[in-house]
Amino acid sequence: MILLVDAGNTCLKWGFLEGGVVQTGGRAVHAGEDLKTVIATAWAEVAAPERVIVANVAGQRLAKTLRAWIKRTWKVAAEFAVATEAAGGVRNAYREPGRLGSDRWAALIGARRHNRGAACVVDCGTAITIDVLGQAGDHLGGLIVPGLHLMPRCLAQTATGVAEPQEPSEDVSLLARDTHGAVVGGALYAAVAMIDRVAADVGAELGRRPALVLTGGDAPSLRPLLAGPVHHAPDLVLEGLAVLAGEISCVT
Repeated sequence: MILLVDAGNTCLKWGFLEGGVVQTGGRAVHAGEDLKTVIATAWAEVAAPERVIVANVAGQRLAKTLRAWIKRTWKVAAEFAVATEAAGGVRNAYREPGRLGSDRWAALIGARRHNRGAACVVDCGTAITIDVLGQAGDHLGGLIVPGLHLMPRCLAQTATGVAEPQEPSEDVSLLARDTHGAVVGGALYAAVAMIDRVAADVGAELGRRPALVLTGGDAPSLRPLLAGPVHHAPDLVLEGLAVLAGEISCVT
């Protein structure tokens, strides 16, 4: 069994690769928590894997803690995925391929596994990332903006009189009648408008609208608001890591 780990800025998400099939594992918030405790609790019942493959965008502190815990507990050297010029049927657009986030790289490869045509891959996490795949698997580039929870936080830090919403709003209408609703609704509209506009503009450039592939923790909030068909792939990064398991470029 191979343990696949998507280490984001807010959450750890993991799954298992067995017999060529990716099985969903779990998810745990690590931001603001004691990392060793989070890992030990999350993986207390996980049997020792043969390999551990990680897409990490949460920095060296998390990488160091993961590496040490995995080595001490399972006697396995964690493998950290890095983006390369090409893998899994995808060619990287970055001038310096290794600077593309490993989660975005894995998501592109996972999307290529799902769809052999052009695709717009949207990961809705702490940040919202959009990456576009051409028909032949060429990564055409991407965009990064603050996510649904980060937008209000950024606004609260810089705009006097605007407080960060402490909990999700249950009643977000077209136009808000209080500041909380205005901030939450504005973030939703900003994200939805950007995704729809990028998909439309890319479609105009390519000659047909690309498949829209959505992943990340906030995908369920955005999915029903987007125009056109949407493929929701909650384990997209893990699926990309599964492909990379056979041809992975990594550091241990």
